[in-house]
Amino acid sequence: MWSAHSRIMTDSLQHISLLYELSVTTLKHLDPAKTAENFVKKFLSRKNLNYGAIWMIDKLADENIHFSRLYSMPETDDYYRTSLHSYTELFGENLFAETKESIFDDQVLSGNFLYFKLGDIAILELFSKNNPDKVSLQAIYPFKDVFNQLAISIESGFSYQHLQKEIEQRKIAEKSLTHNEEKYRRIVDNIKLGLLEVDTNDIVQYANNSFCELVGYELGEILHKKAAEMFLFEEDRNIFLKENEKRKQGQSSVYELPIKTKTGDKKWGIISGAPNFDSEGNQIGSIGIHLDITEQKQLIHDNAFQESKLKNLFEVSLDALISIDSKGNIIEWNPQAEKIFGYSKQEVQGIKLTDTIIPETYRSAHEEGMDNFHKTKKGPVLNQRIEISAIRKSGEEFPIELTIFPIKHENEHFFTAFVRDITEIKDSREAMTSALKKQTELNNLKSSFVSMTSHELRTPLTTISTDVELLNYFLDNGDQINIDRFKKIISRMDLNLDRLNHLINNILLIGQLDSQKVPFSPENTDIMDLVAKQIINNYANRDRELKYEVAGNPYQMQVDRKLFTQILDNLVNNAYKYSETGSPELKLEFQEKQLLIHVTDHGIGIPESEHAKMFGSFFRASNVGSVQGSGLGLSIVNQFVKLHDGNITFKSIVNQGTTFTMSFPKN
Repeated sequence: MWSAHSRIMTDSLQHISLLYELSVTTLKHLDPAKTAENFVKKFLSRKNLNYGAIWMIDKLADENIHFSRLYSMPETDDYYRTSLHSYTELFGENLFAETKESIFDDQVLSGNFLYFKLGDIAILELFSKNNPDKVSLQAIYPFKDVFNQLAISIESGFSYQHLQKEIEQRKIAEKSLTHNEEKYRRIVDNIKLGLLEVDTNDIVQYANNSFCELVGYELGEILHKKAAEMFLFEEDRNIFLKENEKRKQGQSSVYELPIKTKTGDKKWGIISGAPNFDSEGNQIGSIGIHLDITEQKQLIHDNAFQESKLKNLFEVSLDALISIDSKGNIIEWNPQAEKIFGYSKQEVQGIKLTDTIIPETYRSAHEEGMDNFHKTKKGPVLNQRIEISAIRKSGEEFPIELTIFPIKHENEHFFTAFVRDITEIKDSREAMTSALKKQTELNNLKSSFVSMTSHELRTPLTTISTDVELLNYFLDNGDQINIDRFKKIISRMDLNLDRLNHLINNILLIGQLDSQKVPFSPENTDIMDLVAKQIINNYANRDRELKYEVAGNPYQMQVDRKLFTQILDNLVNNAYKYSETGSPELKLEFQEKQLLIHVTDHGIGIPESEHAKMFGSFFRASNVGSVQGSGLGLSIVNQFVKLHDGNITFKSIVNQGTTFTMSFPKN
């Protein structure tokens, strides 16, 4: 006995040790391939498995999912594929899947496989040739959180690599700027952007050298002082206050404003203002990027709007930048716009914006908005960031983030828009929302299971324990043995053992249903004979009569006799259990194309707010009181009915009763 206990302790410690080592492994490397290699090697060596691999999901094409090997041990082919149907059928809504055959086409291994979804980007494949227990759900389930952590590590690794690549590309782009022709050198030499950071009370927290040069102050002279009082003229403060209200609402905007220097002179600036947040998402102030346009203002009659400084700034923008004239014709189209929409600048120059990237759904609204602005000089979507759809040259509609601001040049208004493709951001957001919802549902199901099993197991076990103590007491006092009392105690123990057995069988049955392993063997059956022998006879001696009615001409049907009996028995038993008075009713209605079965009670009913949850596992209505139950019966009935291509519904009124109706196709 001590040896067995010691072995269990050793196994538990080894198991905990492996969980810790695997958790550390997934956090150790930013390289996804190295993370996968270390994880697979350590897991296989410690679990004595024959094979393991991590496969990246590359693409979906022609109803097939294509995979590429991130790492495998031993080494295999680099690419495999499987049909979308097989993949969906194998996993269903689960993260784990067990199978005797590989999921991949042309995979020759034969034995016991277990697959685990690593988020939406990869799957983990484990294989044991001769020992199915090593890759069973029971053996692998404790590592679920580690596997999820592995998925996050791999995805983070790829994100890190992608970020590194972007940083490297940006460094290359920045380096190449210095070697470009003169117009790019003028940007570097002449354009200076001043940065000013203030808190929510407009108190200066930081300013860069360019801003200090713009206003003529040293940094120490303006820190911790009110920005509006130092840099704005009295007559312009209302404009600033309106823009500042947008910051408080979390909005960004671009606007022009005169700036007061230390000497009292006026300089003009285009200010790009945005709210500033701390790491926890709390707004702590705002940041303004100031572009000095004093000379442009002075030279506006010389067409300052077309100055190369602004044009070239737009050229290197990481967002698509598009400008249109007052008629809606495209006049500016930067390289990023070419990349996002697929049109070259030559293809769209002078063409109406509505004929290129605006979906047909929004074209009339765009035209109406243009007309309204020309009349009122106002627009609901101007000077703020919005999300909307656009169309690529290929015809693909996709989501964008759009900021439009009007610019007046002489007597004409122009419109400039910064456009960002947010397809990946929205996909990631939706994926995270879906994953969070699934995790919440799983946690709720786990809590329900723990609550139900702890109550349903504890009650009969406590009763059995008490009865055993009574038996021991009577046996220790042999002269007081009472056979009738013994029989009563043993009968009570049998009843509670039956209750435990029923609960455990239902839990196992739910597991079989989830893994689609319930034996289903339909055969031609006399429904009337089955109901008479298995239901009517079994409930003949109840304290209340089971009212039984048949309508139509009876016929035989293809059903699994065992499952069909369990469906009827469960519903009839519930009709007795949840009603104290009145006779439960069972009605068979043989129609031309289908068999309808109605089970009615006149009991406590089901609250209307809980109707949608009644067929969920472990759910029990809030008004059942002390009536015993596991919350599994209706879930099992529902799935058994579906196995017969049937449907089940119910109508219920609290304190009046419930009627369950099932329909089964005749053929």
